[in-house]
Amino acid sequence: MSTASMLKLGGYDVYEATEGKTGLELALQEIPDLILCEMDMDGLDGAGVLHVLGKNPETASIPFIFQGDGSTPEDIRNGMNLGADDYLSKPFNSTDLLSVIEIRMRKREALNGYSEPDNETLEEVFKENKPIREIQTLMDGRIHRVMKRKEVIYAEGQVPADIFYVQSGMVKTYKINKDGKELITGLYREGSFIGYLPVLRMSTYTENAEVLSDAEIGFISKQDFLKLLYKNNEAATRFIQLLTRQIAETENRMLTIAYDSVRQKVAQALLTVGKYNEEITKPFRIARRDLSGLIGTATESLNRTLADFKDEGLININPEGIQILNPVKLERMR
Repeated sequence: MSTASMLKLGGYDVYEATEGKTGLELALQEIPDLILCEMDMDGLDGAGVLHVLGKNPETASIPFIFQGDGSTPEDIRNGMNLGADDYLSKPFNSTDLLSVIEIRMRKREALNGYSEPDNETLEEVFKENKPIREIQTLMDGRIHRVMKRKEVIYAEGQVPADIFYVQSGMVKTYKINKDGKELITGLYREGSFIGYLPVLRMSTYTENAEVLSDAEIGFISKQDFLKLLYKNNEAATRFIQLLTRQIAETENRMLTIAYDSVRQKVAQALLTVGKYNEEITKPFRIARRDLSGLIGTATESLNRTLADFKDEGLININPEGIQILNPVKLERMR
């Protein structure tokens, strides 16, 4: 019995395609509740289909299951590494198929109960939801420190014992290459959690975290954090949403660094930092080294571009810092 026949007997409406390109077009047109895809196909293979669907906001969250003939453990692992939700190795019976489908559909329904948060701070993500009370309890009892600019919160290679909550100020995370050049991987302001990914994957820190402007940092123990996630599915889902957003932002920044002009990069960096102020046109202080590290360009190139922007009336540079005068033009340039 074919896979489609098994699913129809299980009460599901089924759309069928015989090859990758047709299946992709059908998925984009119909937006199904779940996608079952062959790993090996002529033309566009399963990995290509998954990649394209993952880039489309309408299809990125659809449960995606690979199926393949005589799949080895390595095949299955590769499929999961590509981002599939599951992998069915042929031959399989109707019970195996329908069980996997049912599990994935239940998880999809559970996730659909939550709306995507509009704001970037986790405190607002949790606002008016059940987990906020438990998260707030953790934060109320936390150790907190007032930390000065350039103080290190954690360093690459350290084993995490806590996750950190930015109560005020700004924090940067960054990596340093073998030549000592710094690339900023993220900026975090009031209401942000940092350092939780290594806790989730039980690894050491893969980047450094440093105070960018004087900040108050809360410490939440790894044990308390994991206990909350294990016992509260909604809290775990919210952290997954936050992590997903951060990954998307990082991908976009990498594209900017790789392909945009220096002017576009500087415009993007100024808008990014400026939006961390109460008002985007309010002057802000940031070291030129940090600004160049944010966009992955030489400080000399940054300084020339800032001078050009000042001459063009886009920004002002004075003892109070950099002031954005024309955010609209910077946005268009970006």
